[in-house]
Amino acid sequence: MLSSAMDASPRNHASGGGRGDGYGDEQPHVLVVPYPAQGHMLPLLDLVALLAARGLALTVAVTPGNVPLLAPLLAACPPSSSVATVMLPFPSSPGILPAGCGENTKDLPAHLFRPLMVSLAALREPLLAWCKAQRRRVTAVVSDMFTGWTQPLAAELGVPHVTFSGSGAHYLAVSHSLWRRMPRRHSPDDADEAVAFPDVPGSPSFPWRHLSWLFRQYVAGDEVSEAIRQIFLWNLKSSCFVANSFTAIEAAYVERPLHDLMEKKVFAVGPLSDAVDRCADRGGKPVVSPACVAAWLDAFDDGSVLYVSFGTQQVLSPAQAARLADALAQSAEPFIWAARSGTAVPEGFEAATAGRGMVIHGWAPQVEILRHRAVGWFLTHCGWNSVLEAVASSVAMLTWPMSADQFTNAWLLAETGVAVPVAEGADVVPDAGQMASAIALAVGKGGTSVRERAAELGRSTAAAVGEGGSSYRDLEGLVRILFQ
Repeated sequence: MLSSAMDASPRNHASGGGRGDGYGDEQPHVLVVPYPAQGHMLPLLDLVALLAARGLALTVAVTPGNVPLLAPLLAACPPSSSVATVMLPFPSSPGILPAGCGENTKDLPAHLFRPLMVSLAALREPLLAWCKAQRRRVTAVVSDMFTGWTQPLAAELGVPHVTFSGSGAHYLAVSHSLWRRMPRRHSPDDADEAVAFPDVPGSPSFPWRHLSWLFRQYVAGDEVSEAIRQIFLWNLKSSCFVANSFTAIEAAYVERPLHDLMEKKVFAVGPLSDAVDRCADRGGKPVVSPACVAAWLDAFDDGSVLYVSFGTQQVLSPAQAARLADALAQSAEPFIWAARSGTAVPEGFEAATAGRGMVIHGWAPQVEILRHRAVGWFLTHCGWNSVLEAVASSVAMLTWPMSADQFTNAWLLAETGVAVPVAEGADVVPDAGQMASAIALAVGKGGTSVRERAAELGRSTAAAVGEGGSSYRDLEGLVRILFQ
């Protein structure tokens, strides 16, 4: 029923897991279960590479359609590392997920994301059977927060379960608080009604419309809704949590365990893409080479260029794209706009701004752009991977959150002092003049304090993942748990 992909069996380390530091002679074997969305898979695979480098044997469970995403993982692992995959047939879920649909969120319309999340739980039994059939027993399970159905699997095996969040510890706390407490609106039609989080450090509150879309679509008694809630409740039974974050950006949520909510240790081990010391642009081939973009940027002063990108999932509507183009034209600031495929850049815009603007249609070398000295600001949807790439590059942000964790991420960035809000909402069509003024003010002297704070936080990022840094120490703490 199950088959192996890429590596039929783990590539073995020397006896003792290759550590030679008192962890014992039997090499632990960790089962890793990602969630098939790019923003979830890539940071978890970075974690796999780091754990493999520290002597752990790991097996990553995927369905056939997600095997190609594992290539960067193998490229990042040392030749002597022990990483394998187990390929499980994509589950058939009649009545929940249409037959023949994609196996990754990038291949699905948004309304199928929830059914996909629930359908994957059908992998638990075949995966449990695989674990029991292995000569090298599984000693721990690490899974994405959207695959909490692996917690009872780990419990049946009698091994620790670790929940991984590709987002920050703050979002980890807020999202799980929602599913545990199940707050409801007093006024069902009031999207601005405030929801308090007394069990999260600082007791923040957010308007209903900023809460997780998974939670806002919950309907009591609905099969999909109840299954999603159970996934999050299972997470709360994990041995510990791991977040792709670091202490300096959200100290209140990392420095002490979230006892009021999860009663478990949160290990902040990020930014993971920096910790593995390689470029994070792994979702596709850039349509413009990094060298070409760098040559164009070389003509501009330090910090004078605005980079604009809304990630891989969000396509601006024609009206939104037109307003953004108008704002960029009015601001008179140099810019690079990475326009996702399907975004309707207004005709004539590129010619009109050719002297100071570059539009990249499709995949852009984002990390290299953010790291260039000329880029000082990033207009972003606040996806966590993009946030971390900007922070690590000491780039300040203009925020336009649209969905998922992006609203709470934008709030955290503003609280940290490295971002300025310019718009919010997936459907909003912002005022071009107001956005142009915000861009001009930020890129000009009005944004000096925010850029200084971004530079300070960027230095903290490098220190965190370096030997002896906070993320380095937390990673070592996680490794100790997995070696027990």
